[in-house]
Amino acid sequence: MKKGNILIIAVIFIACAIAIFLFISAIFMSHVNSILYNMKLEMYSINKSAIIAVNKYSTSIDNFSYNKKAYREYFEDQIKKNYSLDKNFKNEDKLISSIEILEYDIYEKGEKDSWTKEKCDDRTIHTIIEVKIKPIIMKDFFKNIFKFTIHEDVNLNMINVED
Repeated sequence: MKKGNILIIAVIFIACAIAIFLFISAIFMSHVNSILYNMKLEMYSINKSAIIAVNKYSTSIDNFSYNKKAYREYFEDQIKKNYSLDKNFKNEDKLISSIEILEYDIYEKGEKDSWTKEKCDDRTIHTIIEVKIKPIIMKDFFKNIFKFTIHEDVNLNMINVED
């Protein structure tokens, strides 16, 4: 074989390897985006459920308790349960290997949201979490790259508790 033929074969082999790597990466990132979107929806649902769970014996929305500690405890319990996390919000065996709650607060009307830097129109549950997703390839190299921050606000005045 001539040197030119070996070089062409090597270039084709490397190009195929790169194409396969990029294809696998694109599929994984699509899956990650889906997970993050679903987690954002779930954060919203859990916060709405927390309002109802904490206030299940209230007869009127005007009598609702806005106990941040009770809402946060409910939120934490549901996140741990839904993603099979331990008490430290970790599970190295799952795709979502850890979650950290960065902020959990209840903003009153007119308070400034730390994420959007805008004033809240109404009373709002403000939640920011950091999600760490376990990479499927080159785990040691990518272990700190797949960290994502998710922000979700729930306007407490928009909650409809009646069926």
